[in-house]
Amino acid sequence: MSDSLPKSDNIQKVIALEDFSKMKVKDAGEESVVSVAVDSELVEDLYIDEQEEKALVKKLDFRLLPMLAFMYFLSSLDRSNIGNAYTSGMKEDLNLTSRQYSNCVSVFYSTYLAAELPAVLVLKRANVKYYMSFLVFSWSIITLSSGFVRSHKSLLALRVLLGTFEGGFFPAMTLIISIVYKPQEQAKRIAFFFGSAALSGAFGGLIATGLSSVKNGGGLEGWRWLYIIEGLISVCASVWLFFGLPAKFEVLPFLNERECHLMSIRSKQRTQYMGSTEKFSWSCVKDAFLDFKTYLSFTIQFCQDTIMYGFSTFLTAILKMGLGFSSMQAQYLSVPVYILAGVVFLISAFLSDRFKMRGPIFFCYNLLGIVGYILLLSVGNDAVKYFACYLITFSLYTGTGLNISWLTNNMAPHYKRATALGLNQTLGNLSGAIAGQIYTKSPYTFGNSFSLGCIVLSNILTLCQVIILKRINIKRKKILNGEISDNMKNRRGDWALDYEYCL
Repeated sequence: MSDSLPKSDNIQKVIALEDFSKMKVKDAGEESVVSVAVDSELVEDLYIDEQEEKALVKKLDFRLLPMLAFMYFLSSLDRSNIGNAYTSGMKEDLNLTSRQYSNCVSVFYSTYLAAELPAVLVLKRANVKYYMSFLVFSWSIITLSSGFVRSHKSLLALRVLLGTFEGGFFPAMTLIISIVYKPQEQAKRIAFFFGSAALSGAFGGLIATGLSSVKNGGGLEGWRWLYIIEGLISVCASVWLFFGLPAKFEVLPFLNERECHLMSIRSKQRTQYMGSTEKFSWSCVKDAFLDFKTYLSFTIQFCQDTIMYGFSTFLTAILKMGLGFSSMQAQYLSVPVYILAGVVFLISAFLSDRFKMRGPIFFCYNLLGIVGYILLLSVGNDAVKYFACYLITFSLYTGTGLNISWLTNNMAPHYKRATALGLNQTLGNLSGAIAGQIYTKSPYTFGNSFSLGCIVLSNILTLCQVIILKRINIKRKKILNGEISDNMKNRRGDWALDYEYCL
């Protein structure tokens, strides 16, 4: 190795966890490949039998994923059901103008955004079961109360409160996944959440279709029962969450002694690459603000969220007022669109984990979304426009979900990742407020044009980040091989030479 490579005060051991037969040891500018016998104790400490680990991960999936995915299903349902209610009679009963409806959509995000960054920073110190179940119970009561609103102003007030409690849930849930699972395991798990969000759109459409014919059932209109039924379901779900989540994820009560030991080994493996999650450091927060990935990530997230919030919130309105379908037709025609969106995202997440890629996967899916928006804007035939809605679903949840996995995979240690994730969700979800202001008047030409511009910008930034990360990976390998010198002083977390970025 070249003498230009800086000397190290400590021995750095880089272990390929998939293959323990070899281990690289770098010391004072010299690198050698030695047998495991050199440090067999270290290797043994980090070794997990593959079948045992698969069984452990399956158990984690069984206990955590259905519960968390169902909570996100309810969160998405309670957030976006305003679109179903609007086309099912709320517009007429509350005398809402198009502008007032758009404002009710947007105002939700004023508090939703403010709650996101504090949520991920507090989660590590909070009692998880109390914190998360409190959020769900609170937004459940607000959703239930929405069934009794009598004016535009009371609806606005409830939307503000709803955003306060829903805002912190998804980033906290995503951080939980990054704590429990390895980087290469995360995309499929986050896919379940966005798949459930897609199903919430379909489920909301089905409920709205069934209740659209209800007139004064129990003295209440059908759209009011939409809120009441969904609110009651969410209240029951908060009880499930309270009894299903642990107080701290360092101690999982549903694991036996051997499984707890395996979790401790996985934690050591993660520390090797992701850093300790125990000690808070302002330097890690500062690193997140100084990292270009933070800014590229939340800009991509903003673009993808604009598509997701705009399309999912206004889909029934687009079908009714943009394409001319009746209220009932708009409700049930939205169902297969959402189902396809969920299936597409599950497939994309599987491919993403299978090939260990994030950016290139949703870049390709976005190309179909671009075609969909072009057809929606340029073609006069309603059948073709409806087909375009299906094409848009390929980028509806895929970019949003995979970009979050991309960020969590490429940020370390814990508090840098938590800060970057909080910023990603806070600034990315600003698009929710904007979506309500660009989709104001049918046939929503401006809103769809804005979304098309966002998806194009997202792809440009995604391509740029893939190229930059690939070059950084190549440069680090050259430094480790002694081909070039290392001029960077800060090598904390993911800036370490042996940290390989996921593309």
